[in-house]
Formats: sequence, structure tokens, C-alpha cells
Amino acid sequence: MKQYSAIAKAVCIGLLASSSSVVLADDAKVNMEHIEVVGKHHRDVGATGLPLAIGDTPQSISIIDSEFMDFHDVNSAGEALVHSAGVYSETSLGNRERFVFSRGFEMNRFLIDGMGAAGRPSQTTLLDTSMFESVEVIRGSTGMLQEVGQPSGTVNLVQKRAYNGTGGAVSAEIGSWDRLRAEADFNTTLNDSGTVRARVVTAVEGADSFVDHANTDRTMFYTTLSADITDALQVSIFASYQDDGQGAISDGLPYQFTNGERVNIGIEANIYPDWAEQDTQQDSLLGEARYQINDDWNVVARFHTANLDDDKVYAGLWWHVEPNGDYALLANEKHVDYQSDRAEIGVNGQFSFLDREHSINFTLANSEFDEYQTSYRALSRPAGNLIAEHSNESPQAKPANPGFNYEAPAVREANIESQSARVAFNLQVLDNLNVLLGANHKDITSSSTNREITSEFDFKDTSLYYGGVYKFTEQFLMYASYTDIFDQRQTYDKSGKLLDPVSGENKEVGIRYSNQDDSFSVDVAYFQIDQENYPVEAGKHEDSSLIYYEAQSGVESEGYEVEISGYVTEQWYAAVSFSDIDMTNPNYVAGRVSRVVPDRIASFSTFYDFEDFRIGGYLTYTGEREGFIGERKVEYVPVDSHVLGGFSAQYEINDDLSVKLNIHNLFDKEYDSKVAFFTVRPGTPRNYALELNYNF
Repeated sequence: MKQYSAIAKAVCIGLLASSSSVVLADDAKVNMEHIEVVGKHHRDVGATGLPLAIGDTPQSISIIDSEFMDFHDVNSAGEALVHSAGVYSETSLGNRERFVFSRGFEMNRFLIDGMGAAGRPSQTTLLDTSMFESVEVIRGSTGMLQEVGQPSGTVNLVQKRAYNGTGGAVSAEIGSWDRLRAEADFNTTLNDSGTVRARVVTAVEGADSFVDHANTDRTMFYTTLSADITDALQVSIFASYQDDGQGAISDGLPYQFTNGERVNIGIEANIYPDWAEQDTQQDSLLGEARYQINDDWNVVARFHTANLDDDKVYAGLWWHVEPNGDYALLANEKHVDYQSDRAEIGVNGQFSFLDREHSINFTLANSEFDEYQTSYRALSRPAGNLIAEHSNESPQAKPANPGFNYEAPAVREANIESQSARVAFNLQVLDNLNVLLGANHKDITSSSTNREITSEFDFKDTSLYYGGVYKFTEQFLMYASYTDIFDQRQTYDKSGKLLDPVSGENKEVGIRYSNQDDSFSVDVAYFQIDQENYPVEAGKHEDSSLIYYEAQSGVESEGYEVEISGYVTEQWYAAVSFSDIDMTNPNYVAGRVSRVVPDRIASFSTFYDFEDFRIGGYLTYTGEREGFIGERKVEYVPVDSHVLGGFSAQYEINDDLSVKLNIHNLFDKEYDSKVAFFTVRPGTPRNYALELNYNF
């Protein structure tokens, strides 16, 4: 049950999850008297793609596993990242999407079993955790793994796999604001020998909100099939579909009147009309074949395709509210289609040289990403009156649907194609010293049309990786690594031209300690990041709400992270993490690259197991940061730090039936979750969920 300890799990991040085919049957059933540590096996992963344990990998890696997510009622990838060491996950103004930051920068790379997700990161954070075995985070540049290597890190969502056995679980949940949720997870073998296995997971959810006339619904379906064709060859297929709908989008509360006075209305207020809504559909299909040549060598071939369709009718404040309550909305309708395809073949092997065993990974990959976006401008500017709408006289007064100009859409198209060849070595130089060397050569073609401006670029880049791990003892080690940064983002300047790629370097040193039985661990890391051509938000086009950027150089971030986790006693588990960053940018007088990211974040979680009862909770600390008001001329405003608490308790009625209570924002803390443009999103008040779970 050592789900928080990176060392205790002794696995690298599952970016080539193919080797995780040997999954223990107990991973589908939580029994508080006996819980296996799923994931003790190695995966063909890590910062280099090599099959290394975390203790042999010179970068910071954290894991949030399904046991933690189930116990604390974590139902989306974005919610899970709230609890990851060194990660800041904040809600968007309008819905359940989240923006995720690490080491001061947005994490803009999300993977599913090591293969690229289709949508923007904020949309990928919606994915339901019931289909995932774990949410894994590798912090720092990952240019050895993919065609890009942004310095914040990479999130990998590891899908559940079919195992040899029959069983599963069903659950029903009720919660605050009429929340209803149901889940089912069923696994079976399809033949007597167990060489063909299947698993199906589904979840449906509907809920209102603490915000007036705002609601959400979710439907998710996931299935996987694995077959052992021979003793050496295994083939697997994974498929998922998720639909997230949202009616009456809430884009936060008006922040202030035009005279600068703060708007003071209840957090339940929603000035946005019913016709502002959003529907997001995401699907993923992954095929995998693994061939074990002999005890030392194996080949893994995989193909992955992912799609995202996002349809949104948006309405947000055009300007601050007038003192008499009048306001106007900026409205548009937007349809976005993303598609991501990737095929790769990799060879992992062990070889002897100078009487020592070493390992190598060689991978060829081809990937393509397509985006097609159309935006339609409103035929008129919707307007309303805040005072009238929130008085007893005319509470139903809302801005009317303005209609949209479907004859003249604003179109954005983008295509990125890349081919890459990666080679990585883990050289056991001494009994207590291993050195990692790697190179990933990428040939990237990028083209885009934005606001009738066409940009085309061809890039060739080779990301280098150097690292080493020195073990003072079996329990105590020190590591260091250097990684190139190369990131081609879909960011545009004001004219619509695609910006040049981000480049730079990421350096990290750290120490790790784990006790003899891996039940307790300590990780401390120091990092330094330097970037050139870093895109900084410069404004928003009024006709389409598309954000434009400017490239800046000399952007730096440095800091440290601490993660301590383990069993205090056989029944009592606790984990704590803390990170502190210092960001500078010579282009800003204030010296901050991203003022919305707190310098300090911390988290604490714990549980205690009695015979049939588990009780636990968590605390998360978000340090002081800033929000921004306005668009062309931005004013930064302070946002206070806050601490949020959660409580969880689970009781086993019998071997198969259990009941669980979760309370989020336990102390009913009032806080500003996000301040941006002209609005503020209040933090979600205290809420509860009660769940009945049956295992079979």
C-alpha cells in the first residue's frame, strides 16, 4: 500500500507501459487487510526510455496510484495532480478543466501509456481516473522520450490492464449539489488457460454546482483486450471514449466595477446565460505488440490514435461592470478538432562489457498532430445588468443569444509531423555507479494557417541526455542529470505567425534515501532551467478570443523539491511534499515570468488502518501568487495563499461490501481560486460524497 513512495514502488514512470503486462490480479480489488504493491515490476520507461527503477533514474518522478485516487474520491486527472509533489493544479475560470504547472511552467505534455494525448493539456485533465492504474509525473525536460522536451515535465496516464482472473467492482455515489455517479470495473478471462483476457470500465456522472444554473455531466467507457499469442508474443488493444458536457458555463464572478470598486455578490451568482455551453468528446485507441526474443532482449511495437472534438458557445465579460450594474459580453462560437497519431518500434536489451551488465534502448517513432479550429463572431454584443439580474425584481433577466456569423468564420489549421530516432545507454561503470547517456534526433515539419497567415517551419534537433546515479549505500544515493529543452508549441504572435521553438537546458541534482524494506523514502531535488524563445501571453483578439504571444529570452527558473513518504507504523502511512521556485525574466521589471504560479506549494496526506476501517485525510497549501485584470493593459492583483483540507473514511461491511465518506474543503475555506481578465473564480466550498462499493 506504499502508493505515494516513488522509491517504494521501484518503478519508473510508465512511458512505455508495454512491459507492465504482468499485472497482479489483486489490483482490481481493494482489501484493507491485504493490499499488494502493484507496480513492483520494471517498465520500459524513465527519462530515457530505459527499463530502470526509479532509484536508478536521475530525475524526479512521482506517482499517484488508483488506491489513493479511489480513497480520496479523485475522479479526474487534473484533480489527481493537485496531490502530486511539485505540481500546481488550478481550476479554469469556466469549468472542470485545469491548468497544470511544475517548476514555474505549464505542463503542456500529457501522454496515455507513453503516447501523446490529442487535446490541449487543460482538456486532457478532464479524463476520468477510473480507467487509469496511476497518474505519473516526471519533472524536468523529457526530450529523450518525445519530440518535445519542455522543462516543466510530462504527465503520463497509465491505463488499467486486463489480468488473469474474473472479478471486478461496482459503485454508486451521491454528493453535494445533486451529484450522482456510478462506476463499474469488470475483468474476465476468455479461455480456460487465461491467455486471452478482457477488462471493461465505465463511469457516468451528473451534477449541478454551487454556481446557479451551472451543471455538468460525464459518460466514460474504456475496454482493453490482451492475448498471449505464444509464450514470447503478447498483443493488447486499449480503447476509450469520454464525453463531458456542461450547460450554462460559469466564467467566474465580475472582479470589479469600472471605478475600481470590488464587486460583492454571493459566490453562487452566475451572470452568464444558458446558451453559453460546452461539450468535449475524447477518444483513444492504442494497439501494442510485445515480443520477447530471449531473457535479455525484447521488441515493442505500438500504434496510437487519439481524437478530441470540442464544441463551445462562449460568453465572457467584455469589460468591467459599470457602477449602475450594466455590462456587456464578448461572445463567440468555437469548434475545435484535434487528432494525434503515433507509431513506434523499440528494442530493449541487456549486454555485457568489461565484465559488467549494461542496458540499451533504441526506438524509432513517427508522429503527426492536426488541429482544425473555426470560430464564429457574434452578430451583436449581448448585454445585461448585474443589479437587475440578482435582485428579487427580475432575477431571470439575462443577455439574449446574439446569433453568430456563420458566413465568415475565423479559421486556424495546424499540422506537425515528426520522425525521431532515440538511443540510450545505462552503463554500470562501477558496482555503485551507473551512467546514463542518450540522444534523440528529431526531424519536425510544422505548418499552420492562422488569421489567414501561413507559417511553415522545418526543424532538425538532437536532444542530449547525460546523467549518473552514485549509491553510497543500498539505501542512500545521489544523482545528477542534464537534458536539452526543445519544444515546438502551437503559439502565435499578434499577426498570426507561428513562433519559433523554445530551446534551453535543464539541470538537476538530487539525493534519495529509502529504508531496507522500501516502506519509507526521502527525495530531495534541486533544479535549474534556462530557456530562449519562451512564449509569453501578450493579448487576445477581440473577434475570436484567440490569445497571441511574444517570444522572450533569458527566462530562468531554479528551486528545490522535497518529498517524504512512508509508513510510520504498520498501520499508519503519511506523505509530505514541498517545493520552492524562483523565476526570473530580464524582460519584466518585476522579474516574474508567470505571476499566476505560486512560488511555494506543499501537500500532506495520511491514513490509518484499523481492522475493518480506514480513516485519513489531506492538506494542500498554495502560496501567494498574482492574478491579472484586463487584456491589453494588464494590472496584476495579489491572490492570498490558502490551505485546503480533506477527510476520507472507509468501512468494510463485509469482505465484498464497503461504504466510504469523503469531505473536500473540510474547513469550508473561502478563497479566490483564479483571477484572470475581468473575473474571479471563487474556490469551491465544502462538499461531500457518500459511496457504496461492491467487489465481486
